[in-house]
Amino acid sequence: MKWTWIIIAVLAAVLAAGCAAKKGFEKPGFAYGCPIGDTKIGSMEDLIKAKVLMEGKRTTIQATEMRCTMTGDLLKIDVNLNNDSSKIKRINYKFRWIDREGMRAWEEEVWKPLLMSENTNIVINGIAPTSKAVDYRLILQSQE
Repeated sequence: MKWTWIIIAVLAAVLAAGCAAKKGFEKPGFAYGCPIGDTKIGSMEDLIKAKVLMEGKRTTIQATEMRCTMTGDLLKIDVNLNNDSSKIKRINYKFRWIDREGMRAWEEEVWKPLLMSENTNIVINGIAPTSKAVDYRLILQSQE
């Protein structure tokens, strides 16, 4: 009887250790479904810092959440943008698509204008134009 309890305790410890070591169902090289390569991403904030670039004048609009999925063989990105200002803000955004070698996988996109009312959240999305695009950067630019 004593050995039975010892075996059960050992099995429970092994099971708990196995579950604790596994980081959910995320594939290696991905965080929140988004490709990250070898970059260390420990939080949503880290992912946003790695994927969002500012060009030109800085904007107060901030990306607050980012998720990626595969639609067929194309990468799809959803980004939540937040305007916590008490003013209406105008920005431009575009996605830069990157291939496996770290080069641009497609022609540069045109800027897309966006008008955000005060204290609002908007979800923008992008779909890779080609299956060669395995990574991306979201580029934001203020119009003010």
